[in-house]
Amino acid sequence: MSRRILLADHSPHAQRMGERILRDEGYEVATVTDGETALLRLKDLAPDVILADISLPGRNGYEVCEYVKTSGKYPQTRVVLTAGPVTAYDETRAQAVGGDGFVRKPFEASALLNTVQPLVERPEGQPASNAAVTPAPKPAVTPQAAVAPKPVPAAAPLPPAAPAAPRPIDREQVRAAVILALEASMITMIENITDKVVVALEADARATTPEAPTLAKAATAPAQQPATPVAALARPVESKPVAAPAPPDEPVVRVRTPVFRTLS
Repeated sequence: MSRRILLADHSPHAQRMGERILRDEGYEVATVTDGETALLRLKDLAPDVILADISLPGRNGYEVCEYVKTSGKYPQTRVVLTAGPVTAYDETRAQAVGGDGFVRKPFEASALLNTVQPLVERPEGQPASNAAVTPAPKPAVTPQAAVAPKPVPAAAPLPPAAPAAPRPIDREQVRAAVILALEASMITMIENITDKVVVALEADARATTPEAPTLAKAATAPAQQPATPVAALARPVESKPVAAPAPPDEPVVRVRTPVFRTLS
């Protein structure tokens, strides 16, 4: 009996957890990261069960399940849909495409195995038994026995049940759950921040668009000289006295001219 399982999940942490749980139980596990690759591996792997995440890129888990159930090529293949801790699961759509089960991530070993094992180990085409069942003869009841039945002894009280031992905490499983939760919250945070940045940029663009023609007109207009007041034009121009040239530094020779007197 084959025990092949195809695990289709885009999260490496979910792949690692699911593969470890299933391999420990002896299953042969192949992993893919998108729906298109999952359909390609169907041809050479022919798995007994497909674990398909409903958020797969390419083709999601619903589409993978619908293909497997309607193609007619894989009548023995079962499809179990999976989803993250905060991803909405459409049960109506899962029933419409013929899903065989659903498991929530992060994978818990008992929940995953309880879902997969019945699908892998269930015999196919087992006919119901048609053998007639002969009832056993009833013992004869005497009148004395009917009148005086034997007393039934009282049942002894059961001892109190011992408390169940606490299960050990799987650190790897807790780590995977934290990583999956952070991945889901990070996607929501990125979307919110992107929306706010786009709104801010659009508001800034609307605020600066009307000023663009004014700035262009101011850049192309010729520079104008400031107007001269009329009073400044009518004001008389005051003339300043011109200073006499400075005497030369050379010595001046004075010539005395003789005076001639005329005698009568």
